[in-house]
Amino acid sequence: MSSWLEEAEMEYRADVDDAWYSVRVVAEENGDVLRVKFCGFSEEFDKVLRGSELKSKRDIHNLSERFRPISVQVQDSDCSKVSAGDIVCASFGFREDDVRFYDALVDGVENHAHARKEGGEEECLCNFILIWMHGPNAAKLTSTTIENICQVQSCKQIDPKLDCFLKRAGERLVMTSDPDLISEDDSSPNVKLKRSFAQFANQDTRCAKLSVSKICSSEERIGSHSDSSILDMDFGGGGNEYVILLENLDKGSSPSMIAEFIQRATSVSPEVYIFPNISSEKSTRGVLSLDSKKDFQKLTDFLDSPKHIIMSSGGRPWVIVEKMTRHNPLRASTGIQSQRTLQNTSFRSSNGIKVVHFGTEEHKMAKLLKDLFVEFFNHQKRLREKLDLDVENILQLYQAL
Repeated sequence: MSSWLEEAEMEYRADVDDAWYSVRVVAEENGDVLRVKFCGFSEEFDKVLRGSELKSKRDIHNLSERFRPISVQVQDSDCSKVSAGDIVCASFGFREDDVRFYDALVDGVENHAHARKEGGEEECLCNFILIWMHGPNAAKLTSTTIENICQVQSCKQIDPKLDCFLKRAGERLVMTSDPDLISEDDSSPNVKLKRSFAQFANQDTRCAKLSVSKICSSEERIGSHSDSSILDMDFGGGGNEYVILLENLDKGSSPSMIAEFIQRATSVSPEVYIFPNISSEKSTRGVLSLDSKKDFQKLTDFLDSPKHIIMSSGGRPWVIVEKMTRHNPLRASTGIQSQRTLQNTSFRSSNGIKVVHFGTEEHKMAKLLKDLFVEFFNHQKRLREKLDLDVENILQLYQAL
């Protein structure tokens, strides 16, 4: 084994080419700076990470996702351990002296009888069909052999130096944030929001703190339309709560239908809230609420998986707007009213919601629709920002008179 490989502590996905490299890390400046040293490369290639540059929990999460345990080379005799649907780390050769590693989804395996090398060593002759998940071949289908495949390790064990660096960065955020509500997703991978869910959930609106028995009229809802068109909610109680906000749900979606689908797919049972919307909107939004961090992570992994997209029965791809942790359980009066009303009505079964897998034609269509919705959402957000600015300017001029 090469001496530089023996020094490797973990893998890191580099920003410059999106490839995975064997690295080790060195803590500097009392743990506030982390130097990533690429094994087999000179110091000029070091990556210096500064905790002060991580401005949100999403930044911290995204950085942590760039590190993982070292993938293990699959041996010829273990080829049966690689199956369709697995995510592997595979090598791609740009040149004979330039081989890089990227993640890929195993689309299929062409099994062949193994041969024997001189000396009796087993030789795998199987072909593995890969769909590349990132890098220069992203979304392309190629075939490779066992020597180019490594198994991604699912172990969540983290290097102590990296763990310390991420914790210090998180503590810095807590010191400068509202201690009652720390956003898990200040910058969603799908939609960048100007305001966090907490801000528009607690802003003053004409429909503030609704009771279960009272729902705003269409005119009132239009008058209080916020950045994400979600009405103010009354929170109460105690304990930790983990929340996922979803956009682009079918109008008329049933909380019970969504909960049933999620329970069947993940064995997780969240509380589901559907929010009312104005009549001109063709989609709606909802909240998934859990009291278990383990279930929250499991559900997040399922909804965020690069291997598939969740499609509603009407053909709309689900879009995660934000994830957050709150100390009080969700008591969304409008959502509860919606849930009770909808559950008294006959709806389609959860079979109408489906998972479309990466590499299929249906997934390509779902990705196109998802990107289209995100583009629309961001455009709508920019229009609202312009409206807010124009209103502020007019008010300032009026006050100056």
